[in-house]
Amino acid sequence: MKDSKDSKDLHGKELPENDRAPVDPAASMSLLTQLLANPLDAGYTEYAGHEAKQYWWQRVLVLLFALGLGFASVTAITSLRTASAHDVVNDLRDRAQSQQRIVGSLQDDVQSLSSRLDTATGEEGGASSLDTGLLVANSLAPVSGPGLVVTLKDSESAAALSKSGRGRVRDLDLNVVVNALWGAGAEAIAINGIRVGPGTFIRTAGSVILVNITPVQSPYLVSAIGDANALSVALVRDQTGDFLSSAQSINGITLSTAGNSTLDLPALDLRTTREAKPLETGKGD
Repeated sequence: MKDSKDSKDLHGKELPENDRAPVDPAASMSLLTQLLANPLDAGYTEYAGHEAKQYWWQRVLVLLFALGLGFASVTAITSLRTASAHDVVNDLRDRAQSQQRIVGSLQDDVQSLSSRLDTATGEEGGASSLDTGLLVANSLAPVSGPGLVVTLKDSESAAALSKSGRGRVRDLDLNVVVNALWGAGAEAIAINGIRVGPGTFIRTAGSVILVNITPVQSPYLVSAIGDANALSVALVRDQTGDFLSSAQSINGITLSTAGNSTLDLPALDLRTTREAKPLETGKGD
């Protein structure tokens, strides 16, 4: 169909065929093409472009904020890890040593009171009628004489390896040393001043080793009265020597021996507490 406006002049008269404007055959399809090729309204496209140009700087700010937050988080975590486990272990060790000194002071008080009780009652630990040799064999009498002192120490890296337990002297190490000394003819043995008797147990409790109920810490001094040469040889031969050598090479502990011309080992106190009352302390003690 021809457009009537293109075939008439200003006065409404029909124009000749040669004077009429050419008609574009695709003009009538422009609307359909726009609907098929551009399904979205032109306003949406214009708005999206406007929005991208308007808010690009906000994206930059968000990115910078995220980077700053990540850097701050990493810095905070690093600062928290600065307080290493070594500092914590040292603090706990200082507290344990302080408590150990208190326990030692209380043990001295107990021995002093025991001596006063023996003097007042005329008894010697309730076993005065027993033979002296039997008292010594059962660790019920103090003993003095020459002997050997065996020193076992934790390795220098024991604090850093506290979780794995490597580098520390174990209760098994002390048991092996004590048994070897007994087998070599030791008359009396003490660990850090605590007499070892027939019923004495040596075992680990947490991070410390208990001798009976008393905690002991490195360095561990195992004092034995007897022939120093025979006692020292017993620690380096047969299975005992192999075990202690492996403990030193694998766990990193140190073991040394030294003869002593005069060792004084206390008696084992077998008294049991039947009744006790708490001390009266002031507020805040």
